[in-house]
Amino acid sequence: MTDNAINTPAQPRPLAAGLLWTGAALLLLVALPQVFPGRAAVSTLNYLGTMALFALSYNVLLGRTGLLSLGHATFFGLGGFIASHAVLAMADAGWSFPLPLIPAIGGAGAFALGIFGGWLASGRGGMPFAMITLGLAELVFAAAALFPSIYGSEEGIGIDRMDLGASFGLDYASAADIYAIVAVWLALCAAGLWFLAKTPLGLLMTAVRDNAERVEFLGFSARRIRMSAYAVAAGVAGVAGSLAALNFEIMTVHELGAGTSTLVLLMTYIGGTRHFLGPVLGAVVIGLMKLWLSDISPAWMMYFGLLFVFVVMAAPGGLAGILASGIGLARSGTLGAQAHLLGAIAAAGAIAFAGIVVLVELGYRAGLDAALGPDITVLGLGLNTQSAGSWALGTVLLLVGAAALRPLNARLADLRHSLAKTGETA
Repeated sequence: MTDNAINTPAQPRPLAAGLLWTGAALLLLVALPQVFPGRAAVSTLNYLGTMALFALSYNVLLGRTGLLSLGHATFFGLGGFIASHAVLAMADAGWSFPLPLIPAIGGAGAFALGIFGGWLASGRGGMPFAMITLGLAELVFAAAALFPSIYGSEEGIGIDRMDLGASFGLDYASAADIYAIVAVWLALCAAGLWFLAKTPLGLLMTAVRDNAERVEFLGFSARRIRMSAYAVAAGVAGVAGSLAALNFEIMTVHELGAGTSTLVLLMTYIGGTRHFLGPVLGAVVIGLMKLWLSDISPAWMMYFGLLFVFVVMAAPGGLAGILASGIGLARSGTLGAQAHLLGAIAAAGAIAFAGIVVLVELGYRAGLDAALGPDITVLGLGLNTQSAGSWALGTVLLLVGAAALRPLNARLADLRHSLAKTGETA
C-alpha cells in the first residue's frame, strides 16, 4: 500500500450518506409537530409535506432527466381521484382497510397511467415533450365535463377518511393522525428517489439530460429512459395527490389544471433542480407564501412571479444553490473579509425590494382594488394612490437600490478574485 493510499481520507459511501440523510430527515419529521403542535400548524405541515413530495416527483423529470413537463398536475389529480374512489368503494362495501395504504393505490394507478403517457410523450425531449405533456393534460382536464361520475363535476369527489375504520392505533379524525401518514410517505418516497439517483437507471437519466445522443450511441434507448422517468414521476405524484385527498377529504378538477402544474414548476425551479432537497425547500417557501402572503397582500401572486424572475436572472441554482454557496463561503474562511460588502449588497437589495413592494401595492390598489379607496398602508407607511409623492417614493427606492447593486457586485467580484489569488500564492 502506497503512502498516498494511506494518507487519502476515506470518502463516505453513497449508501452511508443516504442513510445518514434519511435518519436526519426522520428526526426532523418527528420533531416538527412537537415544535408546532397547534391544529392549524399541523394542517400547514400536512400541506407542505404533500407539496414537497409533489415537487420531488417533478424534479425526477426536470432536474434528473432534463424534461420540462407542462402537465404534471395530471398525475397529482388522478392519483387523488383514484384514492378517493378507492375509499368510497371500500366504504360502500363495508370493508375495513388501513387508511395509510390508500396512497399506494393512488400511486400505483398514476404509475400505470404514467407508463401510457410516457410512451406517448417520450419520443423526444425538449419542446416536443413539453407540448405533448401540455396536450395530454388539457385532454384529461377537458374530460372532467364528460365523465362527472369520475371527476365529480365542479363539486369534486368528497370522502370521509374515517369510513375505513381505525388502524395502527389511529382513528384519523385529527390532523396529527394525517401528519403521520404524510410524514411516513414523504420519508419513504424521498428515500426511494434518493437511492434511485444512485442506480444505473438514475445515472442513465442524468446521462439523457446531458447528452441523449451519446446515450443512444452507447446502446441504450433514450426513449425508454425518459418513459421510465415519466412513470416514476407520475407514480410519486399520484402518492402526493392521494395524500392531498386524505388531508382535505376532497379532490376537485382544479387539482388537474394548469395552475397546479405551474405551481409545482415554480416550487421545483425556485428551490433548485440540481440539489436533491432543492424542491423541498422551494415547496416550503412557496407553500408558506401561498398560505400566509395571501392573507397579507391581495397582490401575492405578483410576488411569486417576481421571485421566479429573480431566481432565473440572479440565482439559476435556486434557493438551495444560494444556501450551498453560503455554506461554502462560511467554510472557505473568507467570510470575514467579504462581510462588509455582503452586508452592503443585502442593504441595497432590501431598499430595491422595498421600492418594488411600494409600487406593486400602489398599482394593485389603483387598479383592481380601486373601490377600496386611494389610501393604503405599505410597510408601515401611509400612502395614497393619487399622490405623486407616494409613487415617487417607490420609484426612488427601487432606483437607488438597483443603482447601488451593480458597483457593489463588481467590487465583491474583484475582492473574491484577489482572495483567490492570495490563497493560491499561500
